Amino acid sequence: MGGVLRYPATTATALCLLVLTAFYWASGALSPEELPEYARSKRQIIGMALMLIAMPSYLLAAGFVAQRRSLELVEGLRPQLPEARFADDALAAIRGGLARSWRYGVAVGIVFGLLNSQPIHAIVDSRAPAIDISIALGQMLLWLLAGLLLGVRVTSARAFDRMGEVVRFELFQIHELRPLARSGSLDVLMIAGALALSPLQALDAEFRWYNYRFALLISIPAALVLLLWPLRSVHRRISVEKQGRLAQLEALIHAARDRATLEGVLQLETLLAHRDRLRDQKTWPLSTALISRVLLYLVIPPLAWAGAALVEKGVDWLISS
Repeated sequence: MGGVLRYPATTATALCLLVLTAFYWASGALSPEELPEYARSKRQIIGMALMLIAMPSYLLAAGFVAQRRSLELVEGLRPQLPEARFADDALAAIRGGLARSWRYGVAVGIVFGLLNSQPIHAIVDSRAPAIDISIALGQMLLWLLAGLLLGVRVTSARAFDRMGEVVRFELFQIHELRPLARSGSLDVLMIAGALALSPLQALDAEFRWYNYRFALLISIPAALVLLLWPLRSVHRRISVEKQGRLAQLEALIHAARDRATLEGVLQLETLLAHRDRLRDQKTWPLSTALISRVLLYLVIPPLAWAGAALVEKGVDWLISS
């Protein structure tokens, strides 16, 4: 028992998979005999059930991993903080993220769940009530977990943003602030992974825009917010530092232009070169490699959707030929 509890993420994910699989098997969604009104084929219902099994389990596992990684990133920033209490405060905020945000997460999850399901119709006026109710409950559970996870990750982003207000940095060495940027890129990867699982509901090889529309409307803004929020404070400080140094350089350049000596000319050239370097300096601690990685994460879901459709079409062709 102790060995199992040492791996809470794996244990919770495995339990979630087992419970949800048993639930959808008992409801008949994994082997439907009668179809709801909106369904065109058995594979459509099976695909929805598989997605509603896999997605909550993925979100649970991703939440554990993201929180653990965030704690590691805080420790990576600790040497650059003026006092240890700033790191300790961030660790406490991240660990207590669920306790701080669960009310908002539940409210958001319920609203999203109701917008994506029809529980009243499933209970009152369904041709296949067991399947319809299980699908509606699965949608509610999925969006409830998504809302809770979003609240937890926003709390984490705020903790990194507060560290950005005090973290020490050198203007030409902002790559040392990568832990702040990696916090947001981790959330982008998590969202991309969730979107990549969504083609499961298209098991019948039919792309239905309404199955993806709401998820995209939520996930894309969430990814941008979670990527940039941890960097807001430090970006503002870097910009202020950059503008202050540029103002000082402009004053020195103006003074050097009035000196006609060789020493003045050499000093002017040095100042102009330094000004050009300073103007080119980024104010967001996002490296080219990190930006490329984030863009790759965003490309994963469309490739997964296209790949799933091609595989299904290929299977259908082989079966029919």
